[in-house]
Parts: sequence; structure tokens; C-alpha cells
Amino acid sequence: MITPDSEILRIEKRIRGLNRVTSAINDLSIYGIFYGNYPELVKVLEHAKDHVKEELKLSKERLEIVSALDQSPSTEDKGAEAIIQQYMEKGI
Repeated sequence: MITPDSEILRIEKRIRGLNRVTSAINDLSIYGIFYGNYPELVKVLEHAKDHVKEELKLSKERLEIVSALDQSPSTEDKGAEAIIQQYMEKGI
């Protein structure tokens, strides 16, 4: 099973890579690649950018879930909380 820490690192790397792809597509005009020069190429790359954005969204959602699981209290903490709760109910 993958530990949450390693999964978090993998997701963070994936997000950085996907961000680089979208940045590269956005920077095409800097290098002289315009719709007027390469209409089919720009169409395909804009379509690819839409897919990358969707993957980014899913990766960020997964990162939030895994991070929340990683930060959840341990079983010892839950046991301590239960004991404290019992004392609070008894009024001690």
C-alpha cells in the first residue's frame, strides 16, 4: 500500500508537471506559434490544455483528500479524546 506521504509527493510532482505543460502552451506566442501560422496545431494544443486543466483539478482534489487523511488524528489521539469525553460527561 502507498503511504500517504509518498502519495502526496507524487501528486505534488504531478501538479507541478501539469502546471508546466499549461504554461508552455500559454507561452507559444512568445516563440511565434500563432493560430494564423499553425491553426491545426494551436487547436490541438488548446484542446490538450483543456484536458490538462481537468487533470489538474482532479489532482488537486485528490491532494486535498490525501492530505486530510494524513492529518487525521491517530488512534491514540482518538482514545485520549474518548477518555476526556467520558470525564466531561461524568462531571469530574
